[in-house]
Order: sequence, then C-alpha cells, then structure tokens
Amino acid sequence: MEVFSVTSLVIMLALTVFQVVLRYVFNKPTSWSEEITLFALVWFGYVAMAIGIRNNTHISLEFLYDRLGTKGKKVLDIGRNTLLLVFALMMTFYSFPMIKIGMTNSMPATGISRAVLYAPALVGGLLMSLFSLVNLIAIFTKEKQSHE
Repeated sequence: MEVFSVTSLVIMLALTVFQVVLRYVFNKPTSWSEEITLFALVWFGYVAMAIGIRNNTHISLEFLYDRLGTKGKKVLDIGRNTLLLVFALMMTFYSFPMIKIGMTNSMPATGISRAVLYAPALVGGLLMSLFSLVNLIAIFTKEKQSHE
C-alpha cells in the first residue's frame, strides 16, 4: 500500500509539473492531465486513510491519552477503532450506489468511467474495515495474553 501511495504522489507531482510547464511555458495545456491527477489524488487519499488505521497513526489527543492508565487507554482504543469500523463499513456500503451511478458517466477529457473515481471509497472502506477489525482483535488479544 505504501508503494501504491508513493507512486500516486509521484504521478500527481509529475503531471502537475508537466501541466504547469505546458500551460505557462508553451501555452498548450492538456485536457487530460487534471483528470488523471484527480484520480491519483482520490486513490491516494483512501489508501492513505487505510494505512493510517493499520499503523494507528491517525490524529489523536496524545497529551490526554498519555495521562490515562492502561484501562483508560484500552477504553479509548476500543472506542476509536469501533468508530472507525462503523465509519468504514458505512463508507463501503454507500460506495456501491456511487459506483453504480459512476458507471453510467465518463470523465469529459479522458473518457474514463467515473466509477474509477468512486471505486477508492469501496477499496478504502474495505481496507479500513479490515484494519479496524484487526486492531480491535489485537486489543482484546493483548488483554487475554496479559492475564495468562
């Protein structure tokens, strides 16, 4: 996933620089580069959210969290991962109608189906759901291991 994210960033950067040079130096902008950059940006965003959940690196109030004891941290971890799981499941569920609508439309410059623009919500939602569930299982597994 990290390789995919870095590749998306490189594509966005290269296409943006390419577009700026064509527009301001040669006065001949492309019609397709902005759409491809948009695709890369959306895919990057959803995959990056999944990476954040997998690595437990999403924003948090660490000054409060670090002051809590083990039980308080566990409660917050369970609450956070449960909320993330619910959000990811809702995102996955609601991505299907978006993709279905997108299949009937295409992007104006590239002709690529708009479903490609909405598919990251499905992929990201599934990955976020999986990683939230894995994190929840890890929280409860740690407690069982500490009691044994």
